[in-house]
Amino acid sequence: MPIIVKDFSWEETETNVFIDLPLKGVAPNKVDIFSSGQYLKVSYPPYMFEVYLKENINESASKATISSGLAKFKYEKCEHGLWNSLQASGVEDKKFMAAARQKAVEDSHKKAELLAEQKAKEKREQERFALREQMKKDEEEKKKIEEAKENIRKNAAESLERWKQESEQIMTENGSTNQRQDPSANHHGDIFSHDDDIHADDEDDEHENSPKGGKSNVDKKIPSKNDSPKKFSKKVKKKKDVPPPRSSGTIQVSFSHRPFKTPSRESKAPEEEEWLAKMAAAGRTTKTDNNDAVDMEEMNPLWLKDKGSSFYKSGNFVAAINAFTAAIVLDGSIPSLFSNRAACHLQMKQYRECIQDCSSALELLTPPVQANALSRCKALVRRGTAQAQLENYVEGLMDYESAIKLDPKNVNLQEDAEKLRKIIQGN
Repeated sequence: MPIIVKDFSWEETETNVFIDLPLKGVAPNKVDIFSSGQYLKVSYPPYMFEVYLKENINESASKATISSGLAKFKYEKCEHGLWNSLQASGVEDKKFMAAARQKAVEDSHKKAELLAEQKAKEKREQERFALREQMKKDEEEKKKIEEAKENIRKNAAESLERWKQESEQIMTENGSTNQRQDPSANHHGDIFSHDDDIHADDEDDEHENSPKGGKSNVDKKIPSKNDSPKKFSKKVKKKKDVPPPRSSGTIQVSFSHRPFKTPSRESKAPEEEEWLAKMAAAGRTTKTDNNDAVDMEEMNPLWLKDKGSSFYKSGNFVAAINAFTAAIVLDGSIPSLFSNRAACHLQMKQYRECIQDCSSALELLTPPVQANALSRCKALVRRGTAQAQLENYVEGLMDYESAIKLDPKNVNLQEDAEKLRKIIQGN
Protein backbone atom coordinates (compact mmCIF):
# COMPACT_ATOMS: atom_id res chain seq x y z
CA MET A 1 0.00 0.00 0.00
CA PRO A 2 1.40 3.46 -0.88
CA ILE A 3 1.90 6.06 1.83
CA ILE A 4 -0.54 8.97 1.44
CA VAL A 5 1.24 12.34 1.63
CA LYS A 6 -0.58 14.91 3.74
CA ASP A 7 2.18 17.38 4.62
CA PHE A 8 1.63 19.61 1.60
CA SER A 9 0.89 23.33 1.44
CA TRP A 10 -1.32 25.37 -0.83
CA GLU A 11 -2.27 28.98 -1.48
CA GLU A 12 -4.82 30.73 -3.63
CA THR A 13 -5.59 34.06 -5.22
CA GLU A 14 -8.60 35.30 -7.12
CA THR A 15 -7.20 33.73 -10.31
CA ASN A 16 -4.69 31.00 -9.35
CA VAL A 17 -4.11 28.09 -6.98
CA PHE A 18 -0.57 27.12 -5.82
CA ILE A 19 0.28 23.67 -4.40
CA ASP A 20 3.71 22.74 -2.95
CA LEU A 21 4.41 19.03 -2.47
CA PRO A 22 7.64 17.72 -0.82
CA LEU A 23 9.24 14.78 -2.62
CA LYS A 24 10.86 13.37 0.55
CA GLY A 25 14.23 12.62 -1.02
CA VAL A 26 12.85 10.90 -4.12
CA ALA A 27 14.68 11.60 -7.40
CA PRO A 28 12.76 13.82 -9.85
CA ASN A 29 12.87 11.14 -12.58
CA LYS A 30 10.90 8.80 -10.29
CA VAL A 31 7.93 11.19 -10.02
CA ASP A 32 4.80 10.36 -12.06
CA ILE A 33 2.20 13.17 -12.42
CA PHE A 34 -1.34 12.65 -13.74
CA SER A 35 -3.71 15.61 -14.03
CA SER A 36 -7.07 15.77 -15.75
CA GLY A 37 -9.88 18.21 -15.06
CA GLN A 38 -10.23 18.66 -11.28
CA TYR A 39 -8.22 15.53 -10.45
CA LEU A 40 -4.49 15.52 -9.59
CA LYS A 41 -2.40 12.48 -8.70
CA VAL A 42 1.34 12.46 -7.95
CA SER A 43 3.00 9.07 -7.45
CA TYR A 44 6.61 8.68 -6.28
CA PRO A 45 6.93 5.29 -4.55
CA PRO A 46 6.41 4.56 -1.80
CA TYR A 47 4.49 7.85 -1.53
CA MET A 48 1.36 9.07 -3.30
CA PHE A 49 -0.53 12.37 -3.31
CA GLU A 50 -4.13 12.59 -4.55
CA VAL A 51 -6.53 15.53 -4.59
CA TYR A 52 -9.85 16.37 -6.25
CA LEU A 53 -10.05 20.15 -6.62
CA LYS A 54 -13.06 22.11 -5.57
CA GLU A 55 -13.63 23.89 -8.91
CA ASN A 56 -12.59 23.42 -12.51
CA ILE A 57 -9.25 24.74 -13.72
CA ASN A 58 -7.81 25.78 -17.07
CA GLU A 59 -5.33 23.02 -17.86
CA SER A 60 -3.79 24.78 -20.86
CA ALA A 61 -2.68 27.70 -18.65
CA SER A 62 -1.51 25.52 -15.73
CA LYS A 63 1.99 24.15 -15.19
CA ALA A 64 4.03 21.95 -12.84
CA THR A 65 7.74 22.27 -11.93
CA ILE A 66 10.06 20.01 -9.90
CA SER A 67 13.15 21.52 -8.28
CA SER A 68 15.12 21.15 -5.03
CA GLY A 69 13.05 18.19 -3.76
CA LEU A 70 9.80 20.07 -4.20
CA ALA A 71 7.00 19.70 -6.77
CA LYS A 72 5.16 22.98 -7.44
CA PHE A 73 1.81 23.19 -9.22
CA LYS A 74 0.21 26.39 -10.52
CA TYR A 75 -3.40 26.14 -11.65
CA GLU A 76 -5.47 28.90 -13.25
CA LYS A 77 -9.09 29.05 -12.12
CA CYS A 78 -11.83 28.92 -14.74
CA GLU A 79 -14.02 31.21 -12.57
CA HIS A 80 -12.31 33.88 -10.54
CA GLY A 81 -12.91 33.89 -6.83
CA LEU A 82 -11.69 32.35 -3.58
CA TRP A 83 -12.37 28.67 -2.91
CA ASN A 84 -11.44 28.69 0.80
CA SER A 85 -10.91 24.94 0.43
CA LEU A 86 -8.61 23.01 -1.88
CA GLN A 87 -10.59 19.79 -2.17
CA ALA A 88 -14.20 19.26 -3.09
CA SER A 89 -16.71 17.99 -0.58
CA GLY A 90 -17.12 14.23 -0.50
CA VAL A 91 -13.45 13.34 -1.05
CA GLU A 92 -13.60 11.22 2.05
CA ASP A 93 -16.10 8.93 0.35
CA LYS A 94 -14.24 6.09 -1.42
CA LYS A 95 -16.96 5.64 -4.02
CA PHE A 96 -16.81 9.35 -4.87
CA MET A 97 -13.04 9.21 -5.32
CA ALA A 98 -13.25 6.03 -7.41
CA ALA A 99 -15.79 7.72 -9.69
CA ALA A 100 -13.57 10.82 -9.83
CA ARG A 101 -10.56 8.73 -10.82
CA GLN A 102 -12.55 6.92 -13.53
CA LYS A 103 -13.90 10.20 -14.88
CA ALA A 104 -10.40 11.70 -14.93
CA VAL A 105 -9.03 8.71 -16.86
CA GLU A 106 -11.87 8.84 -19.39
CA ASP A 107 -11.44 12.59 -19.85
CA SER A 108 -7.72 12.07 -20.36
CA HIS A 109 -8.38 9.41 -23.01
CA LYS A 110 -10.86 11.65 -24.78
CA LYS A 111 -8.41 14.54 -24.78
CA ALA A 112 -5.68 12.27 -26.14
CA GLU A 113 -8.00 11.07 -28.91
CA LEU A 114 -9.02 14.62 -29.76
CA LEU A 115 -5.40 15.70 -29.78
CA ALA A 116 -4.47 12.78 -32.06
CA GLU A 117 -7.35 13.62 -34.41
CA GLN A 118 -6.33 17.25 -34.43
CA LYS A 119 -2.73 16.35 -35.23
CA ALA A 120 -3.87 13.99 -37.99
CA LYS A 121 -6.09 16.71 -39.41
CA GLU A 122 -3.24 19.22 -39.33
CA LYS A 123 -0.99 16.69 -41.02
CA ARG A 124 -3.56 16.09 -43.77
CA GLU A 125 -3.94 19.82 -44.25
CA GLN A 126 -0.18 20.21 -44.53
CA GLU A 127 -0.03 17.37 -47.05
CA ARG A 128 -2.84 18.95 -49.10
CA PHE A 129 -1.10 22.31 -48.96
CA ALA A 130 2.20 20.75 -50.05
CA LEU A 131 0.41 18.90 -52.88
CA ARG A 132 -1.27 22.11 -54.08
CA GLU A 133 2.04 23.94 -54.01
CA GLN A 134 3.73 21.15 -55.93
CA MET A 135 0.92 21.11 -58.50
CA LYS A 136 1.24 24.86 -58.84
CA LYS A 137 4.97 24.58 -59.43
CA ASP A 138 4.44 21.77 -61.94
CA GLU A 139 1.87 23.85 -63.78
CA GLU A 140 4.23 26.83 -63.91
CA GLU A 141 7.05 24.60 -65.17
CA LYS A 142 4.76 23.09 -67.79
CA LYS A 143 3.69 26.56 -68.87
CA LYS A 144 7.31 27.64 -69.26
CA ILE A 145 8.07 24.56 -71.35
CA GLU A 146 5.06 25.19 -73.58
CA GLU A 147 6.10 28.83 -74.04
CA ALA A 148 9.63 27.74 -74.96
CA LYS A 149 8.25 25.23 -77.47
CA GLU A 150 5.94 27.86 -78.95
CA ASN A 151 8.86 30.28 -79.35
CA ILE A 152 10.87 27.56 -81.10
CA ARG A 153 7.95 26.85 -83.47
CA LYS A 154 7.54 30.55 -84.23
CA ASN A 155 11.24 30.99 -84.93
CA ALA A 156 11.24 27.92 -87.18
CA ALA A 157 8.19 29.17 -89.09
CA GLU A 158 9.74 32.62 -89.51
CA SER A 159 13.02 31.10 -90.72
CA LEU A 160 11.14 28.92 -93.22
CA GLU A 161 9.17 31.89 -94.48
CA ARG A 162 12.33 33.96 -94.93
CA TRP A 163 13.95 31.09 -96.82
CA LYS A 164 10.95 30.82 -99.16
CA GLN A 165 11.02 34.53 -99.87
CA GLU A 166 14.75 34.50 -100.55
CA SER A 167 14.38 31.47 -102.84
CA GLU A 168 11.58 33.13 -104.82
CA GLN A 169 13.63 36.29 -105.11
CA ILE A 170 16.67 34.36 -106.39
CA MET A 171 14.53 32.46 -108.93
CA THR A 172 12.99 35.72 -110.14
CA GLU A 173 16.40 37.32 -110.58
CA ASN A 174 17.76 34.27 -112.45
CA GLY A 175 14.73 34.23 -114.76
CA SER A 176 15.14 37.90 -115.70
CA THR A 177 18.86 37.35 -116.34
CA ASN A 178 18.19 34.43 -118.69
CA GLN A 179 15.65 36.47 -120.62
CA ARG A 180 18.08 39.35 -121.13
CA GLN A 181 20.97 37.01 -122.22
CA ASP A 182 21.92 36.92 -125.96
CA PRO A 183 20.97 33.62 -127.65
CA SER A 184 24.26 33.67 -129.54
CA ALA A 185 26.26 33.65 -126.31
CA ASN A 186 28.51 30.78 -125.29
CA HIS A 187 26.34 27.70 -124.86
CA HIS A 188 28.65 26.25 -122.25
CA GLY A 189 27.47 28.88 -119.80
CA ASP A 190 23.84 27.83 -120.33
CA ILE A 191 24.48 24.13 -119.88
CA PHE A 192 26.95 24.15 -116.97
CA SER A 193 25.78 27.24 -115.12
CA HIS A 194 24.65 25.03 -112.21
CA ASP A 195 28.11 23.59 -111.62
CA ASP A 196 31.15 25.79 -112.17
CA ASP A 197 33.60 23.19 -110.97
CA ILE A 198 32.51 20.63 -113.55
CA HIS A 199 32.61 23.23 -116.30
CA ALA A 200 36.14 24.28 -115.44
CA ASP A 201 37.45 20.70 -115.35
CA ASP A 202 35.84 19.81 -118.70
CA GLU A 203 37.17 22.94 -120.32
CA ASP A 204 40.71 22.27 -119.23
CA ASP A 205 40.56 18.70 -120.50
CA GLU A 206 39.20 19.81 -123.85
CA HIS A 207 41.92 22.44 -124.29
CA GLU A 208 44.53 19.86 -123.54
CA ASN A 209 43.09 17.34 -126.01
CA SER A 210 42.38 19.77 -128.86
CA PRO A 211 45.09 20.19 -131.56
CA LYS A 212 46.92 23.46 -131.86
CA GLY A 213 45.14 25.85 -134.15
CA GLY A 214 42.00 23.72 -134.23
CA LYS A 215 38.42 24.85 -133.88
CA SER A 216 37.22 26.43 -130.69
CA ASN A 217 35.06 24.56 -128.21
CA VAL A 218 32.24 26.92 -129.05
CA ASP A 219 32.03 25.51 -132.55
CA LYS A 220 31.66 21.95 -131.31
CA LYS A 221 28.29 20.28 -131.15
CA ILE A 222 26.57 20.95 -127.85
CA PRO A 223 24.48 18.03 -126.58
CA SER A 224 20.82 18.62 -125.90
CA LYS A 225 19.07 18.27 -122.55
CA ASN A 226 17.58 14.94 -123.62
CA ASP A 227 21.00 13.30 -123.96
CA SER A 228 22.20 10.75 -121.45
CA PRO A 229 23.42 12.17 -118.08
CA LYS A 230 26.65 10.23 -118.51
CA LYS A 231 27.81 12.80 -121.05
CA PHE A 232 27.59 15.49 -118.38
CA SER A 233 29.37 13.54 -115.64
CA LYS A 234 32.58 14.94 -114.23
CA LYS A 235 35.68 13.51 -115.84
CA VAL A 236 37.92 11.81 -113.31
CA LYS A 237 41.63 12.21 -113.80
CA LYS A 238 43.64 9.04 -113.94
CA LYS A 239 45.23 8.12 -110.65
CA LYS A 240 48.85 7.13 -110.37
CA ASP A 241 49.66 3.43 -110.59
CA VAL A 242 49.18 1.70 -107.21
CA PRO A 243 51.81 -0.92 -106.32
CA PRO A 244 50.56 -4.50 -105.96
CA PRO A 245 49.92 -5.89 -102.45
CA ARG A 246 52.75 -7.55 -100.63
CA SER A 247 53.13 -11.29 -100.91
CA SER A 248 51.99 -13.30 -97.87
CA GLY A 249 54.25 -15.57 -95.88
CA THR A 250 54.26 -17.97 -92.92
CA ILE A 251 56.38 -17.68 -89.79
CA GLN A 252 57.09 -20.85 -87.85
CA VAL A 253 57.20 -20.48 -84.04
CA SER A 254 58.49 -23.30 -81.89
CA PHE A 255 58.04 -23.50 -78.13
CA SER A 256 60.16 -25.37 -75.64
CA HIS A 257 58.56 -28.35 -73.89
CA ARG A 258 57.04 -27.62 -70.50
CA PRO A 259 55.75 -30.50 -68.30
CA PHE A 260 53.64 -28.19 -66.12
CA LYS A 261 50.26 -26.79 -67.18
CA THR A 262 50.72 -23.49 -65.38
CA PRO A 263 52.62 -20.49 -66.82
CA SER A 264 56.36 -20.38 -66.22
CA ARG A 265 57.44 -18.13 -63.34
CA GLU A 266 60.93 -17.51 -62.01
CA SER A 267 59.74 -17.74 -58.40
CA LYS A 268 58.44 -21.30 -58.96
CA ALA A 269 61.38 -22.54 -61.03
CA PRO A 270 63.42 -24.05 -58.12
CA GLU A 271 60.40 -25.95 -56.76
CA GLU A 272 59.49 -27.30 -60.23
CA GLU A 273 63.07 -28.44 -60.89
CA GLU A 274 63.17 -30.19 -57.51
CA TRP A 275 59.91 -31.99 -58.27
CA LEU A 276 61.06 -33.05 -61.74
CA ALA A 277 64.32 -34.39 -60.24
CA LYS A 278 62.31 -36.44 -57.73
CA MET A 279 60.11 -37.89 -60.45
CA ALA A 280 63.13 -38.73 -62.60
CA ALA A 281 64.82 -40.47 -59.68
CA ALA A 282 61.64 -42.41 -58.91
CA GLY A 283 61.47 -43.68 -62.49
CA ARG A 284 64.87 -45.26 -62.38
CA THR A 285 65.31 -48.94 -61.44
CA THR A 286 66.65 -49.23 -57.93
CA LYS A 287 69.06 -52.00 -56.98
CA THR A 288 68.04 -54.09 -54.01
CA ASP A 289 69.03 -57.18 -52.12
CA ASN A 290 65.46 -58.46 -51.96
CA ASN A 291 65.69 -62.28 -51.91
CA ASP A 292 61.99 -62.66 -52.76
CA ALA A 293 62.42 -61.21 -56.25
CA VAL A 294 62.16 -64.00 -58.81
CA ASP A 295 62.80 -62.01 -62.02
CA MET A 296 63.89 -58.57 -63.24
CA GLU A 297 60.32 -57.22 -63.51
CA GLU A 298 59.70 -57.69 -59.79
CA MET A 299 62.77 -55.56 -59.10
CA ASN A 300 61.10 -52.60 -60.86
CA PRO A 301 58.95 -50.51 -58.45
CA LEU A 302 56.90 -49.03 -61.30
CA TRP A 303 55.99 -52.52 -62.54
CA LEU A 304 54.96 -53.45 -58.99
CA LYS A 305 52.91 -50.28 -58.79
CA ASP A 306 50.96 -51.20 -61.94
CA LYS A 307 50.52 -54.72 -60.59
CA GLY A 308 49.11 -53.39 -57.32
CA SER A 309 46.73 -51.10 -59.23
CA SER A 310 45.39 -54.06 -61.21
CA PHE A 311 44.88 -56.02 -57.95
CA TYR A 312 43.02 -53.04 -56.47
CA LYS A 313 40.68 -52.77 -59.46
CA SER A 314 39.88 -56.48 -59.21
CA GLY A 315 39.07 -56.15 -55.50
CA ASN A 316 42.07 -58.12 -54.20
CA PHE A 317 43.15 -55.54 -51.65
CA VAL A 318 45.52 -57.86 -49.75
CA ALA A 319 47.53 -58.64 -52.91
CA ALA A 320 47.52 -54.94 -53.80
CA ILE A 321 48.96 -54.05 -50.38
CA ASN A 322 51.68 -56.66 -50.82
CA ALA A 323 52.60 -55.30 -54.27
CA PHE A 324 52.72 -51.69 -53.08
CA THR A 325 54.76 -52.73 -50.03
CA ALA A 326 57.31 -54.56 -52.21
CA ALA A 327 57.58 -51.46 -54.43
CA ILE A 328 58.13 -49.24 -51.36
CA VAL A 329 60.91 -51.56 -50.20
CA LEU A 330 62.58 -51.09 -53.59
CA ASP A 331 62.05 -47.30 -53.75
CA GLY A 332 60.42 -45.38 -50.92
CA SER A 333 60.59 -42.00 -52.68
CA ILE A 334 57.52 -42.52 -54.89
CA PRO A 335 54.54 -40.80 -53.17
CA SER A 336 51.90 -42.61 -55.25
CA LEU A 337 52.92 -45.96 -53.71
CA PHE A 338 51.99 -44.75 -50.22
CA SER A 339 48.81 -43.06 -51.47
CA ASN A 340 47.65 -46.20 -53.32
CA ARG A 341 48.43 -48.44 -50.34
CA ALA A 342 46.43 -46.01 -48.16
CA ALA A 343 43.44 -46.52 -50.48
CA CYS A 344 43.75 -50.28 -49.96
CA HIS A 345 43.93 -49.86 -46.16
CA LEU A 346 40.84 -47.66 -46.32
CA GLN A 347 38.91 -50.35 -48.18
CA MET A 348 39.95 -52.92 -45.55
CA LYS A 349 38.96 -50.51 -42.71
CA GLN A 350 42.55 -50.28 -41.50
CA TYR A 351 42.17 -46.60 -40.76
CA ARG A 352 45.33 -45.97 -38.71
CA GLU A 353 47.53 -47.54 -41.40
CA CYS A 354 45.69 -45.43 -43.98
CA ILE A 355 46.42 -42.22 -42.04
CA GLN A 356 50.09 -43.14 -41.73
CA ASP A 357 50.50 -43.86 -45.47
CA CYS A 358 48.67 -40.64 -46.44
CA SER A 359 50.95 -38.60 -44.19
CA SER A 360 54.01 -40.28 -45.77
CA ALA A 361 52.69 -39.48 -49.26
CA LEU A 362 52.10 -35.81 -48.34
CA GLU A 363 55.63 -35.54 -47.00
CA LEU A 364 56.98 -36.77 -50.33
CA LEU A 365 54.66 -34.52 -52.36
CA THR A 366 56.89 -31.51 -51.81
CA PRO A 367 57.34 -28.87 -52.98
CA PRO A 368 53.62 -28.19 -53.55
CA VAL A 369 53.33 -27.42 -57.27
CA GLN A 370 50.54 -27.66 -59.82
CA ALA A 371 51.80 -31.02 -61.10
CA ASN A 372 51.19 -32.78 -57.76
CA ALA A 373 48.02 -30.91 -56.76
CA LEU A 374 45.73 -33.81 -57.69
CA SER A 375 47.88 -36.34 -55.80
CA ARG A 376 47.88 -34.13 -52.69
CA CYS A 377 44.12 -33.74 -52.94
CA LYS A 378 43.59 -37.55 -53.07
CA ALA A 379 45.88 -38.12 -50.08
CA LEU A 380 44.09 -35.44 -48.03
CA VAL A 381 40.65 -36.87 -48.84
CA ARG A 382 41.69 -40.43 -47.89
CA ARG A 383 43.27 -39.27 -44.65
CA GLY A 384 40.23 -37.12 -43.83
CA THR A 385 37.93 -40.09 -44.45
CA ALA A 386 40.00 -42.32 -42.17
CA GLN A 387 39.99 -39.62 -39.44
CA ALA A 388 36.21 -39.34 -39.68
CA GLN A 389 35.84 -43.14 -39.37
CA LEU A 390 37.92 -42.96 -36.17
CA GLU A 391 35.56 -40.15 -34.97
CA ASN A 392 38.33 -37.56 -35.22
CA TYR A 393 35.90 -35.23 -36.93
CA VAL A 394 37.85 -31.99 -36.46
CA GLU A 395 41.04 -33.42 -38.01
CA GLY A 396 38.99 -34.96 -40.82
CA LEU A 397 37.28 -31.63 -41.56
CA MET A 398 40.66 -29.87 -41.70
CA ASP A 399 41.90 -32.37 -44.32
CA TYR A 400 38.71 -31.97 -46.36
CA GLU A 401 38.99 -28.16 -46.31
CA SER A 402 42.60 -28.40 -47.50
CA ALA A 403 41.46 -30.71 -50.34
CA ILE A 404 38.68 -28.28 -51.33
CA LYS A 405 41.28 -25.52 -51.73
CA LEU A 406 43.09 -27.73 -54.25
CA ASP A 407 39.85 -28.74 -56.05
CA PRO A 408 37.26 -25.99 -55.34
CA LYS A 409 34.84 -27.17 -58.04
CA ASN A 410 34.36 -30.66 -56.54
CA VAL A 411 30.78 -30.72 -55.27
CA ASN A 412 31.15 -34.11 -53.54
CA LEU A 413 33.99 -32.83 -51.36
CA GLN A 414 31.93 -29.81 -50.33
CA GLU A 415 28.95 -32.01 -49.41
CA ASP A 416 31.14 -34.36 -47.31
CA ALA A 417 32.75 -31.39 -45.55
CA GLU A 418 29.30 -29.97 -44.76
CA LYS A 419 28.28 -33.32 -43.22
CA LEU A 420 31.34 -33.22 -40.96
CA ARG A 421 30.50 -29.65 -39.90
CA LYS A 422 26.98 -30.70 -38.93
CA ILE A 423 28.33 -33.63 -36.93
CA ILE A 424 30.77 -31.34 -35.08
CA GLN A 425 28.05 -28.77 -34.35
CA GLY A 426 25.69 -31.49 -33.20
CA ASN A 427 28.29 -32.91 -30.78
